[in-house]
Amino acid sequence: MARKLASFLAITGLLASAALGLDWPYWRGPEQTGLCREAPGITSWSPTGENLLWKVPVQGRTTPVVLNGRVYLIGPVGTEVGRRERVLALNADTGETVWEHAFNVFHTDIVENRVGWTAMVGDPATGWVYAHGTGGELLAFTGSGELQWKVSLTEEFGRISGYGGRLHSPVLDEDRLLITFSNSSWGDQAAPRHRIAALDKKTGKVLWWATVGDDPVDKTCYATPVIAVIDGVRTLVLANGEGNVYGLKARTGEQLWVFRLSKRGLNATPVVDGNYVYAAHSEENYDTTEMGRVVCIDASKRGDITQAGEVWRVDGLAVGYASPAVAKGRLYVVDNSANLFALDGKTGKQLWKFNLGRVGKASPTVTADGLIYVGEQNGVFYILKDEGSECKLLDREEFNPADQTIDEIYGSPAVANGRVYFMTRYATYCLGKKGSPATSAQVPAPAAEKEAASPAPGRAQVIPAEVTLAPGAALSFTARQYSDDTINIRSLEPQWSVVGVRGRISEDGTFTAAPDNVFSAGHVVAKGEGFEVKARVRISPKLPIQEDFEGMAVDSVPPGWVGVARKTKIVERDGSKVLQKLAEDPAPPFMRVQPYLGPPVSGGYTLEADVLGTPRGEMFKPDMGLVNSRYNLSLMGGDQVLRLETWNTLPRLRKEVPFPWVTEKWYRMKFEVRLSGEQALLRGKVWPKDATEPAAWTLEATDPFPNREGSPGLYGFSPGTTVKSKGPEVFYDNLKVTPND
Repeated sequence: MARKLASFLAITGLLASAALGLDWPYWRGPEQTGLCREAPGITSWSPTGENLLWKVPVQGRTTPVVLNGRVYLIGPVGTEVGRRERVLALNADTGETVWEHAFNVFHTDIVENRVGWTAMVGDPATGWVYAHGTGGELLAFTGSGELQWKVSLTEEFGRISGYGGRLHSPVLDEDRLLITFSNSSWGDQAAPRHRIAALDKKTGKVLWWATVGDDPVDKTCYATPVIAVIDGVRTLVLANGEGNVYGLKARTGEQLWVFRLSKRGLNATPVVDGNYVYAAHSEENYDTTEMGRVVCIDASKRGDITQAGEVWRVDGLAVGYASPAVAKGRLYVVDNSANLFALDGKTGKQLWKFNLGRVGKASPTVTADGLIYVGEQNGVFYILKDEGSECKLLDREEFNPADQTIDEIYGSPAVANGRVYFMTRYATYCLGKKGSPATSAQVPAPAAEKEAASPAPGRAQVIPAEVTLAPGAALSFTARQYSDDTINIRSLEPQWSVVGVRGRISEDGTFTAAPDNVFSAGHVVAKGEGFEVKARVRISPKLPIQEDFEGMAVDSVPPGWVGVARKTKIVERDGSKVLQKLAEDPAPPFMRVQPYLGPPVSGGYTLEADVLGTPRGEMFKPDMGLVNSRYNLSLMGGDQVLRLETWNTLPRLRKEVPFPWVTEKWYRMKFEVRLSGEQALLRGKVWPKDATEPAAWTLEATDPFPNREGSPGLYGFSPGTTVKSKGPEVFYDNLKVTPND
């Protein structure tokens, strides 16, 4: 059995290798613990020369990853209308750019100086790299920069992102790319929850979804999942937005345990050492009013292990942002006030404390020879030495930009091949000893997975787990089942059926969507002895699309639209059925609605709809409009203008003209995005519904950095909504989406 398991692990690339040890493919290192098995021996350096191999003006706030002689980064680029985001590959020896891929930021409240929060992840088995962009695109590249696939998490899955930029970095495990985020989508994913999507790393196809916990208090947090074999079970450890830490089976998403830690979302990524999981936060504790805690969890237990799984705790230690590192039985944590602590991993006893400055956001990296590389937010980089009972300062370098701004450090250093790589707000640095050959380090093999003596059938899955199809399109589904140990897989031959979605499925699992060009959503169901599982399926009409809502039931929502649940409903008004934006909840996510009708459409198109806004008293009027190719065209109630923009928190592009409009009156809006060479022509017009369409466009703009695709959608905002009083409402009707001639 051990030989069989070893063979399986070797095939899937799980056995550690010297090559993996030399690289830094994940933001917390090859073992996802902040530990580097090398001993680079770099104890001092100078920004002007000593042990500085190269410096390039590549700015960011993340952690580099190093794979196959290249350093991969994500960060902002450009200014004004050219302000974008990019994935960058640098030569690890020289810092020269090997390739870059720039893309726009869109559909997010994240502000300009928070772009590039996530870290990339590299796949040692294939050389591919993956990035999670600020606008919600999940992108897969070969090592030479060819884009292999991309998924728009916001438009397709309803990803929620706040202004603070707190996004999750992707994680690789075997054939799966794992990404976690809070979302509100359609159907059984309408309620906002913290969810994990497992995607096929080669295709982007959804393999499974897992939902953990209740409605998260903090919709955006940035603790990244980690993978480890704990007590013989391959486990995904996740800290989430409701303040809990979860253990899931890594291959299926089945929940193993939950540990309740905080009353707010968790940002510090946990680390694992054997059966111990170390987690931290700086908010109010789950069971006391004290702020902050570092805890050691025995993750071999099952169920709710909040009490039974606690090995030790240190209360009042506010480690809210920097992720811990673990090495040689010691846990290293940086609190919010930039104090670095070394704790005994078995007892939590404080071994020493070292002050780094004022603000602790960056995570420490520890090497085999006891060196610690860590940054302080206000632009200070440290090299320290753990000498047992005390921490010794070896080097401190403070960055002083010419414009007197702070050269902030948020990311963690990457240590690979005898070099130290890190980013600041204005530059990327590589430290190393000139002429020194690459060092060698072996990452220990992971703990062995154990098989049950008589494994019982475990979770069944339908592959793909979610898909969007055009009318008349066909797709083959398969069903498989893991044993309880989640190692062995067997194919299933279930009875197939369809629920909700318009279409039929054959005995062999081939689903064919109905040919009607209408919206539809539901499930493909696989049922057999001891299991019943389903996949999410929606049908998105082909262009041209016309929707007057007459075929939909009152009080329902358009099927398969992302972001309409709990924010809209079909109602009767002025003798027909229309879509109403609700204005009953004062929470920011409900005061605004921006639903997406289907997946991104490339090449530009024209979107039209009737819109009507109601007032709240004499003070408040709603904003209402259309979304086309990641641009918004909106009638702004308070300002009485027609506004065209993209990435509204910057905004990267904005143009507006005065347009007095009145409430309780239907208007027709028309929004065209036309691609022409290297730019896009954006044109919008508005007129009273009962009048003739004007020949001239009301507003025009040109984007030299065009969005070349995007989901059609609607927009509405209800200012002045309170607990006691409804806000201004918006109604939509006679929606039309057509391809440009």
